Amino acid sequence: MIEVELSRFLNAAYSAEAIQSAPRADWNRQEPRPFKVVTVTSNKGGVGKTTIACNLAVYIRALREDLPILILTLDDQLVLDRMFSMGDDRSGIGLLDAIRLGNLSSAIEHGQFGVRYVPSSRDASALKSTTADLFHLQRVLVQTDWHGLVIIDTKSDFEILTQNAIVASDLVMVAVKDYTSLIEAERVFELLREMDRPRETARIVLSLMDLRVKFKDGPANVLELLVTEIRRRGYPLFESFISRSAKIEALQTNPEGCVHSIMHGAPNSVTHRQMTMLAEEVLTCLSLTERPDVGRDTGARREEGPPEIFLPPERKVALRSGAVEYAQARSEAAGMEKVADSF
Repeated sequence: MIEVELSRFLNAAYSAEAIQSAPRADWNRQEPRPFKVVTVTSNKGGVGKTTIACNLAVYIRALREDLPILILTLDDQLVLDRMFSMGDDRSGIGLLDAIRLGNLSSAIEHGQFGVRYVPSSRDASALKSTTADLFHLQRVLVQTDWHGLVIIDTKSDFEILTQNAIVASDLVMVAVKDYTSLIEAERVFELLREMDRPRETARIVLSLMDLRVKFKDGPANVLELLVTEIRRRGYPLFESFISRSAKIEALQTNPEGCVHSIMHGAPNSVTHRQMTMLAEEVLTCLSLTERPDVGRDTGARREEGPPEIFLPPERKVALRSGAVEYAQARSEAAGMEKVADSF
Protein backbone atom coordinates (compact mmCIF):
# COMPACT_ATOMS: atom_id res chain seq x y z
CA MET A 1 0.00 0.00 0.00
CA ILE A 2 2.86 2.35 0.91
CA GLU A 3 4.59 1.55 -2.40
CA VAL A 4 1.40 2.35 -4.33
CA GLU A 5 0.98 5.68 -2.55
CA LEU A 6 4.67 6.52 -3.11
CA SER A 7 4.34 5.66 -6.78
CA ARG A 8 1.32 7.90 -7.16
CA PHE A 9 3.13 10.72 -5.35
CA LEU A 10 6.18 10.44 -7.63
CA ASN A 11 3.99 10.29 -10.75
CA ALA A 12 2.18 13.41 -9.59
CA ALA A 13 5.47 15.17 -8.95
CA TYR A 14 6.89 14.28 -12.38
CA SER A 15 3.66 15.24 -14.15
CA ALA A 16 3.39 18.52 -12.25
CA GLU A 17 6.93 19.42 -13.29
CA ALA A 18 6.17 18.55 -16.90
CA ILE A 19 2.99 20.61 -17.00
CA GLN A 20 4.66 23.67 -15.50
CA SER A 21 7.45 23.51 -18.06
CA ALA A 22 5.04 22.99 -20.98
CA PRO A 23 4.61 26.09 -23.15
CA ARG A 24 1.35 27.96 -22.94
CA ALA A 25 -0.78 26.85 -25.86
CA ASP A 26 -1.75 29.54 -28.33
CA TRP A 27 -5.33 28.63 -29.26
CA ASN A 28 -5.28 31.26 -32.03
CA ARG A 29 -2.29 29.88 -33.88
CA GLN A 30 -2.68 28.70 -37.45
CA GLU A 31 -1.13 25.26 -36.91
CA PRO A 32 -3.78 22.55 -36.53
CA ARG A 33 -4.28 20.90 -33.15
CA PRO A 34 -5.39 17.27 -32.83
CA PHE A 35 -8.36 18.36 -30.70
CA LYS A 36 -10.86 21.15 -30.29
CA VAL A 37 -12.64 22.24 -27.12
CA VAL A 38 -16.26 23.27 -26.51
CA THR A 39 -17.33 24.57 -23.11
CA VAL A 40 -20.97 24.88 -22.00
CA THR A 41 -21.23 27.40 -19.20
CA SER A 42 -23.49 29.73 -17.23
CA ASN A 43 -22.94 31.61 -14.02
CA LYS A 44 -26.59 30.95 -13.15
CA GLY A 45 -27.88 27.52 -12.19
CA GLY A 46 -30.97 25.81 -13.54
CA VAL A 47 -30.52 26.87 -17.17
CA GLY A 48 -30.08 23.40 -18.67
CA LYS A 49 -26.32 23.67 -19.04
CA THR A 50 -25.44 20.07 -18.14
CA THR A 51 -28.34 18.69 -20.19
CA ILE A 52 -27.03 20.56 -23.24
CA ALA A 53 -23.43 19.45 -22.69
CA CYS A 54 -24.21 15.75 -22.19
CA ASN A 55 -26.66 15.54 -25.06
CA LEU A 56 -24.41 17.54 -27.35
CA ALA A 57 -21.81 14.79 -26.96
CA VAL A 58 -24.38 12.16 -28.00
CA TYR A 59 -25.69 14.11 -30.99
CA ILE A 60 -22.28 15.08 -32.34
CA ARG A 61 -21.21 11.45 -32.00
CA ALA A 62 -24.25 10.41 -34.06
CA LEU A 63 -23.57 13.03 -36.72
CA ARG A 64 -19.84 12.32 -36.85
CA GLU A 65 -19.21 8.72 -35.78
CA ASP A 66 -15.59 9.05 -36.92
CA LEU A 67 -14.95 11.90 -34.48
CA PRO A 68 -13.81 10.81 -30.99
CA ILE A 69 -15.71 12.67 -28.26
CA LEU A 70 -14.42 13.24 -24.73
CA ILE A 71 -16.65 14.89 -22.13
CA LEU A 72 -15.85 16.05 -18.60
CA THR A 73 -17.57 18.17 -15.99
CA LEU A 74 -16.13 20.63 -13.49
CA ASP A 75 -19.31 20.29 -11.44
CA ASP A 76 -19.50 18.03 -8.40
CA GLN A 77 -22.76 16.36 -9.42
CA LEU A 78 -22.86 12.94 -11.10
CA VAL A 79 -25.25 13.59 -14.01
CA LEU A 80 -22.49 12.96 -16.54
CA ASP A 81 -21.56 9.63 -14.93
CA ARG A 82 -25.20 8.52 -14.78
CA MET A 83 -25.56 9.10 -18.52
CA PHE A 84 -22.29 7.66 -19.80
CA SER A 85 -21.11 5.07 -17.27
CA MET A 86 -21.25 1.48 -18.55
CA GLY A 87 -21.02 0.02 -15.04
CA ASP A 88 -17.52 -1.38 -15.57
CA ASP A 89 -14.80 -1.32 -12.96
CA ARG A 90 -13.19 2.08 -13.18
CA SER A 91 -9.55 3.00 -12.79
CA GLY A 92 -10.45 4.86 -9.62
CA ILE A 93 -9.02 8.08 -10.99
CA GLY A 94 -11.50 10.95 -11.20
CA LEU A 95 -11.20 14.42 -12.67
CA LEU A 96 -9.59 15.91 -9.56
CA ASP A 97 -6.74 13.39 -9.47
CA ALA A 98 -6.27 13.56 -13.23
CA ILE A 99 -5.89 17.33 -13.26
CA ARG A 100 -3.49 17.16 -10.34
CA LEU A 101 -1.46 14.60 -12.29
CA GLY A 102 -1.41 17.01 -15.22
CA ASN A 103 -2.86 14.54 -17.73
CA LEU A 104 -6.38 13.19 -18.23
CA SER A 105 -5.34 10.07 -20.15
CA SER A 106 -5.28 7.66 -17.20
CA ALA A 107 -8.81 8.70 -16.14
CA ILE A 108 -10.59 8.47 -19.50
CA GLU A 109 -13.31 5.79 -19.57
CA HIS A 110 -15.26 4.16 -22.40
CA GLY A 111 -18.85 5.37 -22.12
CA GLN A 112 -22.30 4.83 -23.55
CA PHE A 113 -23.05 5.86 -27.15
CA GLY A 114 -19.36 5.67 -28.07
CA VAL A 115 -18.56 8.75 -25.96
CA ARG A 116 -15.47 8.75 -23.73
CA TYR A 117 -15.69 10.55 -20.41
CA VAL A 118 -13.66 11.48 -17.34
CA PRO A 119 -15.39 10.33 -14.12
CA SER A 120 -16.68 13.22 -12.04
CA SER A 121 -15.18 14.20 -8.70
CA ARG A 122 -17.38 15.10 -5.77
CA ASP A 123 -14.59 17.33 -4.49
CA ALA A 124 -13.60 18.89 -7.82
CA SER A 125 -14.02 22.33 -6.27
CA ALA A 126 -10.93 21.58 -4.14
CA LEU A 127 -8.86 22.51 -7.18
CA LYS A 128 -9.97 26.11 -6.81
CA SER A 129 -7.78 26.52 -3.75
CA THR A 130 -4.71 25.03 -5.44
CA THR A 131 -4.44 27.06 -8.62
CA ALA A 132 -4.80 30.67 -9.66
CA ASP A 133 -3.47 29.98 -13.15
CA LEU A 134 -5.95 30.62 -15.96
CA PHE A 135 -3.99 28.34 -18.30
CA HIS A 136 -3.71 25.27 -16.07
CA LEU A 137 -6.49 23.28 -17.74
CA GLN A 138 -5.23 24.32 -21.16
CA ARG A 139 -1.83 22.77 -20.43
CA VAL A 140 -3.48 19.63 -19.03
CA LEU A 141 -5.36 19.21 -22.31
CA VAL A 142 -2.16 19.66 -24.30
CA GLN A 143 -0.45 16.98 -22.21
CA THR A 144 -3.45 14.64 -22.62
CA ASP A 145 -3.10 14.91 -26.41
CA TRP A 146 -6.67 13.89 -27.18
CA HIS A 147 -7.48 13.49 -30.87
CA GLY A 148 -11.03 14.67 -31.49
CA LEU A 149 -13.45 16.91 -29.63
CA VAL A 150 -13.44 17.76 -25.91
CA ILE A 151 -16.70 18.97 -24.34
CA ILE A 152 -16.51 20.64 -20.92
CA ASP A 153 -19.47 21.23 -18.61
CA THR A 154 -18.71 23.87 -16.00
CA LYS A 155 -20.08 24.50 -12.55
CA SER A 156 -22.68 27.27 -12.23
CA ASP A 157 -20.16 29.90 -11.17
CA PHE A 158 -17.50 32.15 -12.62
CA GLU A 159 -14.59 31.06 -10.45
CA ILE A 160 -11.14 29.93 -11.51
CA LEU A 161 -12.07 26.48 -12.89
CA THR A 162 -14.83 27.92 -15.06
CA GLN A 163 -12.47 30.61 -16.31
CA ASN A 164 -9.88 27.89 -17.09
CA ALA A 165 -12.45 26.10 -19.26
CA ILE A 166 -13.41 29.29 -21.10
CA VAL A 167 -9.79 30.21 -21.81
CA ALA A 168 -9.07 26.68 -23.09
CA SER A 169 -12.04 26.66 -25.47
CA ASP A 170 -12.38 27.08 -29.20
CA LEU A 171 -16.11 27.64 -28.68
CA VAL A 172 -17.96 28.71 -25.53
CA MET A 173 -21.70 28.01 -25.39
CA VAL A 174 -23.32 30.35 -22.87
CA ALA A 175 -26.68 28.96 -21.77
CA VAL A 176 -29.30 31.68 -21.24
CA LYS A 177 -32.78 30.98 -19.89
CA ASP A 178 -33.92 34.40 -18.68
CA TYR A 179 -32.85 38.00 -18.24
CA THR A 180 -30.76 37.22 -15.16
CA SER A 181 -28.66 34.60 -16.96
CA LEU A 182 -28.28 36.99 -19.92
CA ILE A 183 -26.85 39.67 -17.64
CA GLU A 184 -24.40 37.12 -16.19
CA ALA A 185 -23.32 36.13 -19.72
CA GLU A 186 -21.55 39.48 -19.99
CA ARG A 187 -18.78 38.14 -17.75
CA VAL A 188 -17.85 35.53 -20.34
CA PHE A 189 -17.48 38.14 -23.07
CA GLU A 190 -15.51 40.40 -20.72
CA LEU A 191 -13.03 37.59 -20.01
CA LEU A 192 -12.59 36.87 -23.71
CA ARG A 193 -11.99 40.58 -24.33
CA GLU A 194 -9.35 40.66 -21.59
CA MET A 195 -7.66 37.62 -23.17
CA ASP A 196 -7.74 39.31 -26.59
CA ARG A 197 -9.98 36.56 -27.96
CA PRO A 198 -12.60 37.24 -30.65
CA ARG A 199 -16.12 37.84 -29.37
CA GLU A 200 -17.30 35.09 -31.74
CA THR A 201 -15.45 32.57 -29.54
CA ALA A 202 -18.60 32.59 -27.39
CA ARG A 203 -22.21 32.23 -28.49
CA ILE A 204 -25.46 32.45 -26.58
CA VAL A 205 -27.67 29.34 -26.67
CA LEU A 206 -31.23 29.98 -25.52
CA SER A 207 -32.30 27.17 -23.22
CA LEU A 208 -35.52 25.99 -21.51
CA MET A 209 -37.64 28.39 -23.54
CA ASP A 210 -41.33 28.23 -22.63
CA LEU A 211 -43.22 29.61 -25.62
CA ARG A 212 -46.44 29.71 -23.61
CA VAL A 213 -45.15 32.76 -21.74
CA LYS A 214 -46.62 35.76 -23.54
CA PHE A 215 -46.62 39.52 -22.98
CA LYS A 216 -49.44 41.96 -23.55
CA ASP A 217 -47.12 44.68 -24.83
CA GLY A 218 -43.80 44.61 -26.70
CA PRO A 219 -42.28 41.26 -27.72
CA ALA A 220 -44.76 38.43 -28.20
CA ASN A 221 -43.02 35.98 -25.87
CA VAL A 222 -39.93 35.42 -23.72
CA LEU A 223 -37.97 33.99 -26.65
CA GLU A 224 -38.50 37.06 -28.80
CA LEU A 225 -37.73 39.32 -25.84
CA LEU A 226 -34.39 37.63 -25.18
CA VAL A 227 -33.39 37.50 -28.85
CA THR A 228 -34.12 41.22 -29.20
CA GLU A 229 -31.99 42.03 -26.16
CA ILE A 230 -29.15 39.74 -27.29
CA ARG A 231 -29.08 41.43 -30.69
CA ARG A 232 -29.09 44.85 -29.03
CA ARG A 233 -26.03 43.87 -26.99
CA GLY A 234 -24.32 42.47 -30.07
CA TYR A 235 -23.73 38.97 -28.68
CA PRO A 236 -23.28 36.09 -31.14
CA LEU A 237 -26.30 33.77 -30.97
CA PHE A 238 -27.02 30.21 -32.07
CA GLU A 239 -29.99 29.98 -34.42
CA SER A 240 -31.13 26.86 -32.57
CA PHE A 241 -32.71 26.99 -29.14
CA ILE A 242 -33.90 24.41 -26.62
CA SER A 243 -37.54 24.36 -25.50
CA ARG A 244 -38.63 23.66 -21.97
CA SER A 245 -40.11 20.18 -21.76
CA ALA A 246 -41.42 18.13 -18.86
CA LYS A 247 -40.73 15.00 -20.88
CA ILE A 248 -37.06 15.88 -21.26
CA GLU A 249 -36.73 16.72 -17.57
CA ALA A 250 -38.20 13.30 -16.73
CA LEU A 251 -35.35 11.54 -18.58
CA GLN A 252 -33.23 11.97 -15.45
CA THR A 253 -35.66 10.03 -13.24
CA ASN A 254 -36.26 6.32 -13.89
CA PRO A 255 -36.00 2.92 -12.16
CA GLU A 256 -32.56 2.31 -13.68
CA GLY A 257 -31.15 5.38 -11.94
CA CYS A 258 -29.43 6.52 -15.13
CA VAL A 259 -29.92 9.60 -17.29
CA HIS A 260 -31.37 8.87 -20.73
CA SER A 261 -30.28 10.90 -23.71
CA ILE A 262 -32.85 12.98 -25.57
CA MET A 263 -32.02 11.10 -28.78
CA HIS A 264 -32.88 7.72 -27.29
CA GLY A 265 -35.46 8.75 -24.70
CA ALA A 266 -37.49 11.28 -26.70
CA PRO A 267 -36.73 10.73 -30.42
CA ASN A 268 -40.10 12.14 -31.55
CA SER A 269 -39.90 15.35 -29.53
CA VAL A 270 -39.30 18.89 -30.75
CA THR A 271 -36.30 19.02 -28.43
CA HIS A 272 -34.73 16.12 -30.34
CA ARG A 273 -34.90 18.12 -33.55
CA GLN A 274 -33.61 21.23 -31.79
CA MET A 275 -30.61 19.33 -30.38
CA THR A 276 -29.88 17.97 -33.86
CA MET A 277 -29.78 21.48 -35.25
CA LEU A 278 -27.67 22.74 -32.37
CA ALA A 279 -25.12 19.94 -32.86
CA GLU A 280 -24.95 20.76 -36.57
CA GLU A 281 -24.34 24.43 -35.75
CA VAL A 282 -21.56 23.54 -33.30
CA LEU A 283 -19.83 21.37 -35.90
CA THR A 284 -20.07 24.22 -38.40
CA CYS A 285 -18.60 26.73 -35.92
CA LEU A 286 -15.68 24.37 -35.31
CA SER A 287 -15.22 23.55 -39.03
CA LEU A 288 -15.82 19.87 -38.25
CA THR A 289 -18.66 19.17 -40.66
CA GLU A 290 -16.53 17.21 -43.13
CA ARG A 291 -15.78 13.54 -42.48
CA PRO A 292 -12.23 12.38 -43.21
CA ASP A 293 -11.76 9.50 -45.66
CA VAL A 294 -10.42 7.24 -42.93
CA GLY A 295 -12.67 6.80 -39.90
CA ARG A 296 -11.69 5.96 -36.35
CA ASP A 297 -12.89 3.43 -33.78
CA THR A 298 -16.50 4.25 -32.91
CA GLY A 299 -16.30 2.74 -29.41
CA ALA A 300 -19.14 1.21 -27.43
CA ARG A 301 -22.78 2.10 -27.83
CA ARG A 302 -25.77 1.39 -25.63
CA GLU A 303 -27.91 0.44 -28.61
CA GLU A 304 -27.20 -0.87 -32.08
CA GLY A 305 -27.51 2.64 -33.40
CA PRO A 306 -29.19 5.96 -32.67
CA PRO A 307 -32.62 6.69 -34.07
CA GLU A 308 -32.60 8.26 -37.50
CA ILE A 309 -32.20 12.02 -37.23
CA PHE A 310 -35.21 13.19 -39.18
CA LEU A 311 -36.57 16.69 -39.68
CA PRO A 312 -39.96 16.93 -41.38
CA PRO A 313 -39.80 19.18 -44.48
CA GLU A 314 -42.64 21.44 -43.31
CA ARG A 315 -40.74 22.25 -40.09
CA LYS A 316 -37.31 22.56 -41.68
CA VAL A 317 -37.93 25.96 -43.27
CA ALA A 318 -39.28 27.40 -40.04
CA LEU A 319 -36.42 25.99 -37.98
CA ARG A 320 -33.74 27.23 -40.35
CA SER A 321 -35.16 30.75 -40.38
CA GLY A 322 -34.06 31.37 -36.79
CA ALA A 323 -35.31 31.38 -33.22
CA VAL A 324 -37.78 34.27 -33.31
CA GLU A 325 -39.24 33.26 -36.67
CA TYR A 326 -39.56 29.66 -35.45
CA ALA A 327 -41.43 30.76 -32.34
CA GLN A 328 -43.78 32.91 -34.37
CA ALA A 329 -44.38 30.16 -36.93
CA ARG A 330 -45.24 27.66 -34.19
CA SER A 331 -47.55 30.16 -32.47
CA GLU A 332 -49.44 30.92 -35.66
CA ALA A 333 -49.69 27.28 -36.71
CA ALA A 334 -50.82 25.67 -33.46
CA GLY A 335 -51.81 28.42 -31.07
CA MET A 336 -49.63 29.29 -28.10
CA GLU A 337 -51.74 27.23 -25.69
CA LYS A 338 -51.07 24.04 -27.70
CA VAL A 339 -47.29 24.40 -27.99
CA ALA A 340 -46.58 22.25 -24.94
CA ASP A 341 -48.47 19.29 -26.42
CA SER A 342 -45.77 18.65 -29.02
CA PHE A 343 -42.82 18.73 -26.61
